Order: sequence, then C-alpha cells, then structure tokens
Amino acid sequence: MDVSFFMPEKYLPDPARREAWKSGAPIQLEQAGKGASVQSWIFQTWLHVQRAGLPAKLVHEMPDQGIVIALTGNLAPAFRPKDSVFLVGVVADGLPHAGACLQILQNAAHAKRLAGTVYMPHWTQPNLLGRDSLRGDRFEEIRFFGDEPNLCEELREMSFRSTLESKTGIRLLTTPATAWHDFRSTDCAFAIRSFDRKRHDHKPPTKMLNAWLAGVPFLGGSESAYSSEGRDGFNYLSCSSKSEFLENLKRLKADPDFRRKLVHAGTNDSLRHTQEAQTQRWISLIVDEIPARWKSRQKKSAVNRRLENLWRRMRLMIDRRLMD
Repeated sequence: MDVSFFMPEKYLPDPARREAWKSGAPIQLEQAGKGASVQSWIFQTWLHVQRAGLPAKLVHEMPDQGIVIALTGNLAPAFRPKDSVFLVGVVADGLPHAGACLQILQNAAHAKRLAGTVYMPHWTQPNLLGRDSLRGDRFEEIRFFGDEPNLCEELREMSFRSTLESKTGIRLLTTPATAWHDFRSTDCAFAIRSFDRKRHDHKPPTKMLNAWLAGVPFLGGSESAYSSEGRDGFNYLSCSSKSEFLENLKRLKADPDFRRKLVHAGTNDSLRHTQEAQTQRWISLIVDEIPARWKSRQKKSAVNRRLENLWRRMRLMIDRRLMD
C-alpha cells in the first residue's frame, strides 16, 4: 500500500536545514507560519518513519491513490480526494478539513470530543539539552520557551518580574527561539496563556513534554492538553491565577524534595515522548490503524460514504463553534 506525505515544494526546508534534519545535527526550526508547521509535522515525520524502515514517499503533488498524509492548512477548502485515496489530515494549529477521512489532532481532549480523529502528540524539541546537573538544588531561573505574545499578560509585566526577583530571588525569563532546545540553565519551565481557565483545545502539550525530557519541573495553565497528558501535583503544577503561580513557585523553591518528585514523575512519563517512541506511534498508526479504517470505509456503499461525508462536515461545523 502506497504511503505518501504531501508537502508543497515551496515549504521544503532550505538545503542547510534539510541536511541537518537528515544528519541529526542541531537545527534551528522555522519559527512561524505554515512553513514551520508543514516542516515540523510532514517533513519531520516522513524523515523519521522512513529512517525506521517504512517505505514512505515525500511528494509535492497530490497522489491519485494510497494513504496520503497532509497538513490540512495545505489543502484548499473545497478539495476532495478520489475514492482511491485515504486522506489523513494533520490539523496542527489549524482547522480540520472536511475532505480528510481521518483527522490527526495534537490535543487529546479535542480528539476525545471529535469523532473521526486520532490524538497524536506533536514532536518534542529536537536536539534538546537537559538541565545541567551541576546546578543541584538551585532554584533561581524559571523560563518560558515560546513566543512571548503567547504568555499571559500578567507574567509579561516587567514590574512583576522585578518584584518576583527582589522578594524571592527567582528570575523569570523568556527564551529566544534560537535557544528553545537549551534547558541547561533552567530550574523550572512554565507556559501559561491566560488565567481565565480557557481550555485551548487546539493547542498541544509540547512545552510540558519538553520540560519532562529536560528534567525540570513544569508550571502550566488550565489548558486541556496539560491535564490530559499530565497529573496536577504529580508530574506538573497547574496555575489558575497569578497568586497560585506565586504560591507554586514558593513551594518549589522551599521544598527540593517535592521538586525532585515532580521531576522524577515527569522523567518517567517522558519515555512515552522520546523521538523513538513517537516514531513507533506514527508507524503503528500508518501500518495498523489507518489500513483498518480504510478497509472499513471501502466496505460501505457509495451512498453511505456520501452520507458519512455529509455527517463529517456537520460535525466539523459544530466543532468550530465550540472552539471559538
């Protein structure tokens, strides 16, 4: 059975990045836009599964047959595949596509709510450098690894950061994109979009998974991605207000034993999110689950397939309203 990863040629990584991807050398990822998403989700996945022995192709034109995996943002809204194609839509930060036979979502809570989907965690940061063990029990630097506009406004205020450092000795820092892989001087990672209890069902738990792999405790907001993958108080701490954020920081600083327990639990759970584990998850999806779904679809009559497509479009319309 043909397996193709569809990627418009204009989004291919430049030659230097392509070579770094293939050799496993340190690489600075594209940081914004559709190119970043398609390279992370399509090019990277194709590279890993092919390296693991799956004969998958990277194509720049939509194939006429077989399993085709594509970023939904690269598909025209009106596009519908031929019956000889089983289209798998990788939603990433975008929207599901009505023409996809299966949607891949990066948030487990979203996948649980929306039928015809499967949860697939985003790839964790490549070439990640964990916390330097020589830092010991120091708790001085907490870092946000992401675009600063995605950090809640209260924690972006310089006055808050200055007060935090003067009263607790903790420096709150944001990390440039060129260093998102480098946790060596980090004592704690955090990622809070807002304190308004919004679930952000389209967002992934990647920042928490990176913290687990890096061996640092993690503070997150009320996002469903964190509560779906993690356990509050066991392998991360949830913060629903600025005061709770401060209390959690004070506890982590004052109680190294508790901090070590959080890190140990996160490290154990991180084994499910190594590059090797993620590759095997993709291979299992492609080799086992997708063919079974396609076989089930092929048994249906043309009328039933059309009704299924109509029902899929209705579900997606309802889902988009719930995401607003």
